Amino acid sequence: MKSIRCTLYAILLVLSLLLSACGTIIPSSTPTLPPSATATATAEPSATPTPTSTPLPPLAVLLAPPEADSALAIAWQTALNPLITANGLRWQVRQRLNAEDLTSDLRLVIALPPDPGIADLAAAAPNTQFLAVQIPGVHAGANLSVIGATGVRLDQQGFLAGYIAAMLTPEWRVGVISVSDTLEGLSARTGFVNGVIYYCGLCNPLYAPFYDYPLYVELPASASSVEWQALATYMVDHYVKMVYVYPGAGDQAMLNFLAQSEIDIISSGVPGEALRSNWVASFNTDVLGLVQAIIPELLQGNGGQDLPLPLAITEINPDLLSPGKTALANKLLQDLQAGYIDTGVDLATGEFK
Repeated sequence: MKSIRCTLYAILLVLSLLLSACGTIIPSSTPTLPPSATATATAEPSATPTPTSTPLPPLAVLLAPPEADSALAIAWQTALNPLITANGLRWQVRQRLNAEDLTSDLRLVIALPPDPGIADLAAAAPNTQFLAVQIPGVHAGANLSVIGATGVRLDQQGFLAGYIAAMLTPEWRVGVISVSDTLEGLSARTGFVNGVIYYCGLCNPLYAPFYDYPLYVELPASASSVEWQALATYMVDHYVKMVYVYPGAGDQAMLNFLAQSEIDIISSGVPGEALRSNWVASFNTDVLGLVQAIIPELLQGNGGQDLPLPLAITEINPDLLSPGKTALANKLLQDLQAGYIDTGVDLATGEFK
C-alpha cells in the first residue's frame, strides 16, 4: 500500500514538471532603436533675376511746327512709317525740338515748313541727319540736306509743256493760258513759249490759217469766269489744238469748254471724266517719293544734299502721248533738272532773258 502511494507521488511530480515546461512563453522585449536623424535637404530660395531693360531703337522724328499743314504731316507720318521702322528706328511726330531733345539716339529729323530753326538744330547735333523739305532760305550743310528750297521751277514745267505740245500737235498750233500777276505764272508762260521754240524753231504752219504760234493769253488770278471763258474762246477762234493751262488759271467751266471744243489740255492735277479723253498729261511734284528715296542714304551718313523739287509727268493719256514720246519728254525733263538745258526765263521777272 505504501509503495503504491509512493509511486503515485512520483507520477504527479513528473507531470507537474512537464506542465511547467510547456507554459506560455513571454517574448522578450525587442529593444527600440532611437530614430536616426534623416538629413532633409532644404532648398534655399533662388535669387529672382532682375529684368534687364531692353534699349529702345534709335529715333527718327517728323518735325511739323504748329503752323505746318496738319493733313500733310499725318499723311507723311503714315506713308513713311514702314520705311522708317524697316530701318530699325522709332518714328515720332513732334511740333518742336529743344536742345534737350537732341539726344544721342536721335538719328534722323525730317522738317516741314515753316522753318523750325532747322539750321541751328543741325549745328547743335552733328551726329544727326536733318532733311528740310520745301523750306525757303535753308542751305545744305554737313548733316543738313534740303529738298526744294527754291520752290517749284514753273519755268521748267512750262518749258516741258511747250515741248510736249509742239511734239504732238500738227503744224504746232499750240498755246498757253496763264496768270499775269504772279512771278510763277509769268515764268510758266515764258517757259512754255521757249519750250515750243526749242522743239520746232520758227514753228510756221504750212497751211492757212496763219497765226504766230505759240499763242499765249493771260489774266490776273482774280479774273471772273466770264473773262476766262473769253480766253478759251480766243484759243478756239485761232485754231489752237493743244493748250497748256497754268495751275491756277481759269476754272472748271473754262476747262470743260476747251474739251468740248476738241482742244487737248496739259495741266496739273487729276482730270474729271468729262476731260479725260482730251487730257494729255499732268505735271505734279512727287516730293514724298524723293524723301522716301533719300532716307536710306541719310541713314548711311550721306548728308549735305541739295535737291530740286522733282517734277513728274502723270495722268498720261496713251492715246495722245505714246510711250515713246513719253520717254522723250522724260529725257528732256531729266536734262532740265540736271541743268543741261536753260529755259531762257529770267527767274527774277518771269520774262524772256
